[in-house]
Amino acid sequence: MHRAKFLPFGAASVFVKGGAAMHRIKSLFLTLLCAGMILGAGYLVIVKSGQKVLERERILEESMYEDTSSNIFYGKIEEDIELFPWSYYPQDNTAENIGDFPKFQAMGIEEWDEEVEAEVKEAQDWYLYQMIGCQSGMSAEEVWELYHNSQKSIMDSMIRVDNSPFGPVTIYFYQDTMQLGEQQYQIRIACSDWNIISFNCFKYRDGQERDREAWAEGKEKLVGILEKSEEQFAEYYKYMLLLRDQDLLVTYDKGISTYLQSLYWLEAIMAGKEYGSDYISDDIRIMMEDWMPVSSEKGNVNMSDGGSETETVVDAKSSYSYQIVDLKDMILLLMQGEETLGIFYDPMEQRFCGYNFFYEY
Repeated sequence: MHRAKFLPFGAASVFVKGGAAMHRIKSLFLTLLCAGMILGAGYLVIVKSGQKVLERERILEESMYEDTSSNIFYGKIEEDIELFPWSYYPQDNTAENIGDFPKFQAMGIEEWDEEVEAEVKEAQDWYLYQMIGCQSGMSAEEVWELYHNSQKSIMDSMIRVDNSPFGPVTIYFYQDTMQLGEQQYQIRIACSDWNIISFNCFKYRDGQERDREAWAEGKEKLVGILEKSEEQFAEYYKYMLLLRDQDLLVTYDKGISTYLQSLYWLEAIMAGKEYGSDYISDDIRIMMEDWMPVSSEKGNVNMSDGGSETETVVDAKSSYSYQIVDLKDMILLLMQGEETLGIFYDPMEQRFCGYNFFYEY
């Protein structure tokens, strides 16, 4: 028979208290462990999710806006959007020609009749045929013959639009696809009453999948041209803005139309040649020398407030930035200084194919 062994009363009390303390410690430890596991798991989920979001943002940023540590930047527009002034072209198939047309070669004509109107139309058609011929490798006579044989003309095909940001000033549009030689060309022209706002003539590739390798090669060539020809582009920029603001006549200089001069100038830049005084008159050269870009003390153009007391004249090379924007069918080169000038570039053909004026309101 075993005797029961009893602990002294004080010892039993200590044992009970010690067991309770151990139980509380275990509970606290388990609670902290569970909380730590929950917090740790939550932290990992948040961190991983954050990393993926940041990675996605970084990829988006790199594809949309890549800095080359220079004044050349990159962008991409996936959607088939329309740029000014084409954003004001009627897209609901309601546009129609009402017999009106721009009169950018009619300045100084005081008496207007049917005979004068026919002469102005013919002169302006010829003016544009020269530009189309320059882009397509054909002579103006050959382009004229194609239009004549098809019994149509650009002036008679213009679409008039009044609801534009110009207010009372009208915009005229022409777009068509023409067979020029062995290749089809997309032609898009927009005019105000006294100016040619946008001109673009490029090889039409409807339904053809983009050759990414050729596109990338053409884009790389454009970057190289920009890096080597900044002074030439600065001169071209001055010329185009003076032409846009009608400080230069739209008509002719040295026997060549002033807008055709701009296309020849782009060809010279692409070929690495200078388009100098042999092609442009002294009067135009003097006007270009008098026109200087205005920028802030740091040399970066102030686009927001239109001027301030701290603005100074700076070297043209530091006053322009370029943004290469991939459009659906071509590249839009945005040359940005005091104003923005758009230049169209066909990377597949590795040549410039027109220009686009932008107006700020």
